[in-house]
Amino acid sequence: MVNIFDRGDKLKIYEVVVVDSKSRITIPSKVRDLLGLGSGSILMFIADTGSREIKIIPLTDAESRVYQLRIVMVDKPGALAEIAQTLANQGVDLLFTVSKTIRRKEIAEWSIVADFSKSKVSEEEIVNTLKNLNIVRGVEIISVKRK
Repeated sequence: MVNIFDRGDKLKIYEVVVVDSKSRITIPSKVRDLLGLGSGSILMFIADTGSREIKIIPLTDAESRVYQLRIVMVDKPGALAEIAQTLANQGVDLLFTVSKTIRRKEIAEWSIVADFSKSKVSEEEIVNTLKNLNIVRGVEIISVKRK
């Protein structure tokens, strides 16, 4: 049974689901319909081990070209902004990012989930553009595959 609470400008929906023998869950059809989810939609799971909660966040539709990037860079003010601007100039949409300093004032890492579907250049060209920046020390890219 789906329960819906109207909060004025948004709805809150909850339903209890069961994990099956293969550790899968089924997103209730009402939730899929309201959020526009379908086959090939890409979702991000965020597990909070402290509170034992899971958030599921829809990232893109089925036609998107989604990649995970790991960029190792010099740790200095403006480095993230320079890389973000470079990606924006290439038509890359940043969906989720996490950055961390590895060694203060020396090296940092930026993990990105990005949609390349609006880019007019290839993924290889984008990676090469990033690698040519003076602040970048390494780039890894992994396609998010649909099943």
